[in-house]
Amino acid sequence: MDILNEISKKYKEKAEYTSYIKNVFREQRHDYMNYFQVIYGYLQLGKIDEAIGQIKKIIQLNSNLSQIYKLSFFHISIYLDRAIREMGDLDYIINLNVLSNIQDTIYFIDNEEEIIKNLDLIFKGFMEKDAQFKRNIDIKIEELKDRISFTFFGENKISTLIEESEYVDIIEDNERISLIFKYKNPIECLNIE
Repeated sequence: MDILNEISKKYKEKAEYTSYIKNVFREQRHDYMNYFQVIYGYLQLGKIDEAIGQIKKIIQLNSNLSQIYKLSFFHISIYLDRAIREMGDLDYIINLNVLSNIQDTIYFIDNEEEIIKNLDLIFKGFMEKDAQFKRNIDIKIEELKDRISFTFFGENKISTLIEESEYVDIIEDNERISLIFKYKNPIECLNIE
């Protein structure tokens, strides 16, 4: 009976995750339909500059999404996809630079969920700030064999949102904050060459 429960649990987890991925893709499609409708409306009203501005916003979004899918951690990429689109809806301008030294590899780590929870605290912190004007957020993500770092440039106090631990280091200076997440039990599952 234990074996059947274990198999049932694994299939349930796969089904839940598949449903989550499906919802993310549905949200993406919905967002793009909204973008096209806004552009179409601007063009109908003869507001060419606004339509061009919207197109530039979509180009920047696609550039960011292309960057995050370079990462070896699909769950983190999916989380960042959703967070970046949500922040774009709040008129944040995100400039993303991803450097992956383990591109074309899929990794699993025991602390991926913890990394996502910490990132969620940070991005929710940004979104809860008073958004009276557009804010620029510059983020550099660097992925190595033993860690992934997120460096946020500019004046922000995101480091107060998370705590250092055995697997989390925070480095602060006047112009940037780096969060370094060390991998816990990394397993390379796929290497595409």
